[in-house]
Amino acid sequence: MSTSDTDIAIQHAFELSMRALKRDGDLDISDKSVQMLLTIGAKAFSRKFTDEDRFFSPFVEEEIVTATEAIVSISEFMHAADLNTFDLGMWMSRPRPK
Repeated sequence: MSTSDTDIAIQHAFELSMRALKRDGDLDISDKSVQMLLTIGAKAFSRKFTDEDRFFSPFVEEEIVTATEAIVSISEFMHAADLNTFDLGMWMSRPRPK
């Protein structure tokens, strides 16, 4: 399978963003850029899972996402989508692909 232009651009953006995250001080990534990354990430992951019946870890294996990083993101996703823990419980009980 060949690598698409989109995959190449995403790989490049990922590498630049990871370098920025590893530097001390304020993050040199705009709020709007973070919003764009989160939006496409959530939409693409959901589409792969629901429309294409594909399941894979949401995170790149070699990059550790801490519990704090995950829960901060999850809780803000829930607020932004007007979801509560009851909604989350219903989705968490769905069968996951093997």
